Amino acid sequence: MVKGKYAKLAVSVLVIAGLAALGLQRWQYARQYVSTDNAEVEGVIIPIRARLSGVVVDVPVHENTRVNKGDLLFQVRDDEYQQRVEQARANYLSALVATGQGGMPGLVDSQVRSAAARSQAAQATIGQLAANVEQARSDYQRTRRLADQGVVSTQDLEAARARFSALSHQLQAARDNSTAAREGTLANQAALKVEEYRIKAAESALALARIELQDTRQASPQGGVIVHKDVQPGQFVVAGQKLLSLVSTEHMWVVANFKETQIGRVRVGQSARISVDAFPGQQLEGVVHSLVPATGARFSLLPQENASGNFTKVVQRIQARIEFRQLPKDMQQALSQGMSVFVEVDTRDSGQPL
Repeated sequence: MVKGKYAKLAVSVLVIAGLAALGLQRWQYARQYVSTDNAEVEGVIIPIRARLSGVVVDVPVHENTRVNKGDLLFQVRDDEYQQRVEQARANYLSALVATGQGGMPGLVDSQVRSAAARSQAAQATIGQLAANVEQARSDYQRTRRLADQGVVSTQDLEAARARFSALSHQLQAARDNSTAAREGTLANQAALKVEEYRIKAAESALALARIELQDTRQASPQGGVIVHKDVQPGQFVVAGQKLLSLVSTEHMWVVANFKETQIGRVRVGQSARISVDAFPGQQLEGVVHSLVPATGARFSLLPQENASGNFTKVVQRIQARIEFRQLPKDMQQALSQGMSVFVEVDTRDSGQPL
């Protein structure tokens, strides 16, 4: 009878000690970690759209296949865009030739040089005629003095006056021609400047045509897996049409939604342990990257209206982004976006800015 009492007492003591140890363990765990199972794997999903309109001639990828950065996803018929490049190149070369930049004298450039030469010739003619006018003026004045003295005849005086008047008119005409040549030079220089702007416009058009030709081949912007492929060879597509999606596997992270009663202990830079439901028994290391400065309710379609009289307090959730420290290659390929995970953040770590 006594042995039975001692046995019951021993069992009771063991149960109480076990419960106490379990409670102590949970208390220490709660002091050290904050955890949540409201978390999932996130990543980048890139919608691939047609950049140009045309007929698709090649689609070398298939649904759920892995591609690397730079791999061809699809190609649009490019002969039309090649002709546009040739047309733009011809316009560019013709603009170069017009200004004398194509390795031979240009039309507008020749006009500028011709106008400049005419202006210089007019200036030389003005100089020569000005000297002749001064000589004619001197001859006329001398002839007039001699005529007053009766040395020369009236006919010689009229001849000297006529020569002086004719040379004066020629000088004025030469000055007018010089002004016209100078204005023509300015006009041709303005035309040359316009042609230079046309060269820039033609060069830009050629660059755009080359870009369009490159856009006929859509390459993968990064490594990932092809999903939702809705394009086949022979299909006509329009610019902006979604043809497939690329699920990136190069960079993934975890989005954890902590309760507002927990988030006060979470800091950027703290260490985290990540357990993926799909791979039990495996733990991944992470670090708190950032915290969203708003609760999830703020992004809902119908936010809660707390000003009403029937207010009910609900514990809010705040999102934290957790980056993987070193994700193994096999896990990187095995993880899928949207997988559920369990996150534990070590709050003893003071955290450091990333």
